[in-house]
Amino acid sequence: MIRLSSLAFIVLSALIAGFLAGCSGSKESEMDSRLVWPGPPDTPRIAYVKSLKGEDDFSSGLGGVLNTIAGNKGDIKFQRPFDVCIADSGRIYLTDAMLGVIEYDMKRREVNPIGEFVGVDMKDPRGIAYAHGKVYVGVANLGQVIVIDGKGRGIGKIGRANQFPNPLDIVADTVRSRIYIVDNRRHQVFVYSEKGDSLFTIGHRGSGEGEFNFPESAAIDSHGNLFVVDVFNYRIEEFDTTGRYIRSFGKQGDAYGTFARPKGIAIDSHDNFYVLDGLHNNFQIFDSNFDLLMFVGHYSPNNDGFQNPVSIAIDRSNTIYVTDNLNQRIQVFQLLEDQTKK
Repeated sequence: MIRLSSLAFIVLSALIAGFLAGCSGSKESEMDSRLVWPGPPDTPRIAYVKSLKGEDDFSSGLGGVLNTIAGNKGDIKFQRPFDVCIADSGRIYLTDAMLGVIEYDMKRREVNPIGEFVGVDMKDPRGIAYAHGKVYVGVANLGQVIVIDGKGRGIGKIGRANQFPNPLDIVADTVRSRIYIVDNRRHQVFVYSEKGDSLFTIGHRGSGEGEFNFPESAAIDSHGNLFVVDVFNYRIEEFDTTGRYIRSFGKQGDAYGTFARPKGIAIDSHDNFYVLDGLHNNFQIFDSNFDLLMFVGHYSPNNDGFQNPVSIAIDRSNTIYVTDNLNQRIQVFQLLEDQTKK
């Protein structure tokens, strides 16, 4: 009779052999089916990298086999990812309508919920930003922005109770130590110092210059100018560092270069604009003159598209992170170097 330990060894050996064989095949398959935009014969500019779904991202393959044998299983799986922001050292933070606030650490290969030591009920988080070692979270049920330190402890609040009924986006201007709070029920952008001092407010409801009709997100360019997604005016509005209106671009439509339901916005190192659209289920890329360069994605449960993308963030290496809400994941893309310059 074969001992149980010997049987386990045989099973484990077979699983490892299968895993190694599978790795070789999957890598070749991944290379052969690489997703890029635009497709051949055009020069690729954007490449799909991977999908992030939770703890299982760090327990797949051999690690997953060993964890299964040991009786361990990942518990945190993104359910309704909403906003995402870039921290440092391979970390991103995101809000999830079902899970709360999550730290995703790619370097340490950890997924950690934040909230246990904050000291307040953060059951309804919206926008999130990171600046100078602190995380700023807009919490709708409190109507405030909660400030969290690197150890996950609540260390302060911005705004009085119920001041921000729906803070959909938080944007950090680390150069000027400012926090921008986009509230679509107030139809305004509130500007605070990182210490919590109120500086000024931008806009009110309307369709004129500098006015908003349900603003949803914002981004800051290399000059410190603020770009706000004005959803139901179907445009992007630009403001300088004092809150003065500069210009706007965009219009409603179904053609490329127009918006049906603009949502998230981000800016890369070349000052190109990436605008998510929840109805087009893509992001469109515009240059600094607001001319359309290209688009990425369509309605899809696969890696070539999205189902209700909400938020977009770009790090210093021009890696692009998109919260793909109904697909319960974060899609990761990479802006490619200009192949013609190599």
